[in-house]
Amino acid sequence: MSAPAAAATAPAEGAETKVENFADVTLTKYKLAGEVSAKAIKTVIAAIKEGATVIDLCQLGDKAVEEGTAAVYKDKKVLKGLAFPTTVSINNIVCNYAPLATDEAASQALKAGDVVKIQLGAHIDGLATVNAETVVVGATVDKPVTGRTADAIKAAHVAADVAIRLMKPGALNHDISKQVEAAIAEFGVKAIEGMQTNQFNKNEIDGKKKIVLNAEPSSRPDAAKLEEDEVYGLDISVTTGPDGKTKSDESRTTIYKKTNSTYMLKMATSRKVFSEIQKKAGTFPFNVRSLDDQRRARMGVKECANHGLVVPFNVLHDGTPGAVTAQVFLTVAVNAKGAIRLTPAPTWYSAQVVKSEKEVQDDAIKAILATSVRSTNKKKNKSAKKDDAAAPASA
Repeated sequence: MSAPAAAATAPAEGAETKVENFADVTLTKYKLAGEVSAKAIKTVIAAIKEGATVIDLCQLGDKAVEEGTAAVYKDKKVLKGLAFPTTVSINNIVCNYAPLATDEAASQALKAGDVVKIQLGAHIDGLATVNAETVVVGATVDKPVTGRTADAIKAAHVAADVAIRLMKPGALNHDISKQVEAAIAEFGVKAIEGMQTNQFNKNEIDGKKKIVLNAEPSSRPDAAKLEEDEVYGLDISVTTGPDGKTKSDESRTTIYKKTNSTYMLKMATSRKVFSEIQKKAGTFPFNVRSLDDQRRARMGVKECANHGLVVPFNVLHDGTPGAVTAQVFLTVAVNAKGAIRLTPAPTWYSAQVVKSEKEVQDDAIKAILATSVRSTNKKKNKSAKKDDAAAPASA
């Protein structure tokens, strides 16, 4: 994560802290962050082609977010920047892949048919939006995606459509998980085990409330109801693998997040690295690439992680031979009239480019998909109310 544009101004001693109105000020900042992240991901998608390298795409996405956030609130001391570094995860890699320039795989070039997941995030004043799309290199209307890859991508999109329609005040997280998993199963693929939709708060993208897909009994989150004006990062990740299980590749991990833990680090190098993390990264995830000396940073971050000062976002992959993974990530606000998209619907995907032969057969899932994301009911006028009152009751 890049350094914030400016430090927040502390309130005068004795001054009251003003609580922002969600519907006006807070929601506006969230939507602005969503516009920045949406524009940035479109920039990366436009650059996806045969021969493009993973490192170039990651750097392009980060630069787009930094430029986008720098262009707003210029006259105010507002913290802003990357809320999640750009990741480019290919084929069986599920998430969090963002190599350093010095890594051997950094120059890996995309090939026709590669299934690419791009994820990134922006924040304005600590209010973050994260989004992700799945793109197939070289796919067009004339050369559409078919077979199991198409099934996985369509499943992720349909499941996201189901989830966003269920995200209303009073909805139970476990009920949402059950319905989303049922939607994914319609396409003969599996939800990635343990993938979380986390509550977002100011300066936080891993809040207490969670919606977890394909959760093991031991890691199932506590039951929780969604409430109005809560924000969630909706993560739908699926695989063509048989069980949805992933493997962690710590050797390729480059993204970390500072915790609130304290520890006196023994190595001088580690202390310098941690000091730089505190100044640059804040509370959001950062890529080791954003630190000044990447070789020194690798060493320092390792000791920081060993003592809980930072936590890793490990690179995850499905070890099943030939497995393909797909992802859709949206940031949404819960509202009485239905979810508010803080990041827009994915733009690359269409039924003309992704042609799966599978369709939703389950009547319950069909019924959910037939509803609107947002209620558009208008108040009846007085004459209509009188007509309703005079009408006979139904049998």
